[in-house]
Amino acid sequence: MRTLDNSIGHRGGAAMYEPLSDATGGLHTRGSIIARLERLPTNAMLVRARILIGLATFFDGFDVIAIAATLPILIQKWHLTPWEIGFLIASGSVGQLFGAFLFPWLAERHGRVRAIAWSSGIIGVTSIACGFAPSFAVFAALRVVQGLGLGGELPVAATYINEVSRAHGRGRFVLLYEIVFPVGLLASNALGAWLVPRFGWQIMYFIGGMPLVLFFVLRKLVPESPRWLAERERVQEADRAVSAFERTAKGPLAPVTNAAEFDALVARHPKRSVKDLFGPAYRKRTIAVAMLWITCGFIQYGLSTWLPTIYRNVYHAPLQLALNLAVAASVLGVLGSLACALLVDKVGRKPVINVSFVLCAISLVLAGVCHAMSVYVVATFCALALGLLASGFITAYVYTPELYPTSIRALGCGVGGAWLKVAAIFAPTIVSKTMIGGNLDVAFYILAAVPFIAAVTVHFLGIETKGKVLEQLEA
Repeated sequence: MRTLDNSIGHRGGAAMYEPLSDATGGLHTRGSIIARLERLPTNAMLVRARILIGLATFFDGFDVIAIAATLPILIQKWHLTPWEIGFLIASGSVGQLFGAFLFPWLAERHGRVRAIAWSSGIIGVTSIACGFAPSFAVFAALRVVQGLGLGGELPVAATYINEVSRAHGRGRFVLLYEIVFPVGLLASNALGAWLVPRFGWQIMYFIGGMPLVLFFVLRKLVPESPRWLAERERVQEADRAVSAFERTAKGPLAPVTNAAEFDALVARHPKRSVKDLFGPAYRKRTIAVAMLWITCGFIQYGLSTWLPTIYRNVYHAPLQLALNLAVAASVLGVLGSLACALLVDKVGRKPVINVSFVLCAISLVLAGVCHAMSVYVVATFCALALGLLASGFITAYVYTPELYPTSIRALGCGVGGAWLKVAAIFAPTIVSKTMIGGNLDVAFYILAAVPFIAAVTVHFLGIETKGKVLEQLEA
């Protein structure tokens, strides 16, 4: 009887896989699927999946922050009141709140790749429609609908990338993928600073419509998560999905010798449902996840989307300077994310999150203390805060999926994303009221308290997940 590695041809990395039995008693078990995933090296299909799903995540970041570059113009165009401004920013978050539940639910029922494709289609169509919006009311309504896709894409994409990654180097692999989100934020701010003054605010939304292409091609080019298929007892399909990755690996693959161990591991844990997110087994993890994502939403939407408007209205900076200063903050966000990707597998998830959030809080306190100084001083502290936040924020995308089993992983990520959206709804209003009342320093102090509390919560309630197979982390 041929063993697993001998049943896979590797002539140029393109030979077909023939499912055969191995010494563990068969390939078509959930344990064998996990074992085969865990022995996979980086391969062309993993690269393809990371690029295509990465494009969805890139435009998620691009579209979610496009309002920052266009808001100063929309305020003048439609003569928006402070309440309307806050509502316009929060409108997208309202849709994202529902999307954070809808698409993870769809991902658990119909698959990760389908859910990502569907969310990308909604993002693309509504972004293009925003560019043609004739009024504030229509624009706000479209932002709510677009939010469904924006809220659903990120948690499902993070779930998928985690599930096709092996334990060794998973943090680095996932975060080098997830860095496309802050790159999308940076691209949105940078292109907005250059394009909006020259071509008008609509150009941002036309560019943001590109995810529509993914709706048509993603399911044809990327295999479904083998872990999800196996957990749903669709092991034949899981076998074909793993084979799609194995066919593109260079060189012979190691034989599968530990499938029985993984079968025994998964047999020890019951299948979980959504109520288990709040039950004794996962309650502490869910609280830690909630504070982690609340912080990300509160700072990202309470500060980042407001920065160009603060620089222009409070410090009377010209529009171009206000946009350029916001770009500088996005640059530090990308650098912070890159540093995190290189460190997270060495020092662990919890240290990266806790240190990043504490330093973020200190930067925001300093911004409040120095708020009466020049726009450049305040912009420096805000940029540092956002760069440090990005380090903790991006870690959430590898840490959160690791905390939950496959049966509720997407839902767990969705609940985390929902907390982000709840914070995103209220944070802009808090900043708006304090800014209009002349208490910008108070806004910075309120913002600073949130990452500090989150760091304490994650420290005491979170677990360390570095270097462990996903199934080993189940409670």
